[in-house]
Amino acid sequence: MKYSFLLIFASYILLSCSENSQKTKFMDFRSFAFQAPKDWSKLKMDAYDSNAGIIVTKNNDSIFYDYGPYSYSLEENVTIISRKDVNELLTVNPKADTTEFIIIDKNSNREDFVKSKITYKKIDGYRAKIVEPKQVGKGMTGIYIDSLKTESIGKIRFNLYGTNLEKESQIELLQAIQTLQFRK
Repeated sequence: MKYSFLLIFASYILLSCSENSQKTKFMDFRSFAFQAPKDWSKLKMDAYDSNAGIIVTKNNDSIFYDYGPYSYSLEENVTIISRKDVNELLTVNPKADTTEFIIIDKNSNREDFVKSKITYKKIDGYRAKIVEPKQVGKGMTGIYIDSLKTESIGKIRFNLYGTNLEKESQIELLQAIQTLQFRK
């Protein structure tokens, strides 16, 4: 009875592994690689000083990558400013353009106006910023690493991200990020 249980358990594990390997593939981009859904495809862009391109998911979501000195840090371009600070700014410069500002009062919380949540963790030994939207489909999902190494062109950075991804693509991208490997 004990051996039958072990045989069934071992068979289950083997079938799970082979079933999982049929759903994913290893995507190699020379400088880095990761496990991704088998239906993702890559498009190479003509980038002069970096390894950059686009990955298209089965939902036709676009995931961008850039391995090079000018990789986007995945910062939200939101200017949140207090009413007091706006008044001071306008006193100094009455013609200042405040149309893009989000003006908050003293009872407001800055975090209520930011679309993404940010966490930090180690991926393949590097400190990585992981970004994901607070609400699925509204915001950025991805990873940014500020320094992989230094070359003659400067510090080499990395990003892999998508914007306003469908739920399935967001989950798949977050899983793929966990498998990232960089060439040393």
